[in-house]
Amino acid sequence: MHDTACWQPISDASLSTQDLFRKRHGRYTVEIADTEETHPMTQLHFDEAAATWDEQPRRIAVAKAIGEKILEEAHPTKDMDVLDYGCGTGLLGLFLLPHVRSITGADNSAGMLDVLRKKIAEGSFDNMKAIRLDLEHGPCPADRYNMIVVGMAMHHIADLDRVLRAFHQMLAPDGVLCLADLDSEPGTFHGPEIAGSVHHNGFDRTQLKAQLAEVGFTRANDTTATSIRKPTATGKEEDFPVFLIVARR
Repeated sequence: MHDTACWQPISDASLSTQDLFRKRHGRYTVEIADTEETHPMTQLHFDEAAATWDEQPRRIAVAKAIGEKILEEAHPTKDMDVLDYGCGTGLLGLFLLPHVRSITGADNSAGMLDVLRKKIAEGSFDNMKAIRLDLEHGPCPADRYNMIVVGMAMHHIADLDRVLRAFHQMLAPDGVLCLADLDSEPGTFHGPEIAGSVHHNGFDRTQLKAQLAEVGFTRANDTTATSIRKPTATGKEEDFPVFLIVARR
């Protein structure tokens, strides 16, 4: 069942980053101001954008909301080794780090990984590391994890079936997969300037859970982690719910 709770919008134009994390009616929501960047976000540009990626409070807020929902729904523990796939600058992984044994942040953007490695060094996080990994085009490594989390990265993956099968292989028995991404949307969330890097206009939860079952995952449940409000090309603001699906190997 989809979570149909209402969200109270939070404006990043008027509130501090801490205020953006406030919980309203059991859910988080983020409103994106008109200052959202509009330059091309191709794969190469993720490297270029990495240095200033965290300067937008809404990105921190979305990661926090997803992390909070993972704590509620997946119950990570201190004996878990976690893979944060598509980690970017590590916002989600760093949020989860105090709750698990270790975090491995994986991405195919060297620029994003450089930023994460700097955070790890500055924070002296000896239980976190950053690795270059592309499961869509490269081999599946031999490493095994108790949990894999993916926050707002799946819509950039063209061959989703291949990557889901890699996740299944990389999880330990009874391991947990946590997928957070956009609900199906009409293609208005991303601007045309980054169309080349977007392969899915969100996902239908029921269809995605069925795909997980085909791969071999069980006990897949979905809930709503947050909602993102942003202006679109139509000139109107729209709300884009972000789901969390938790499944087991």
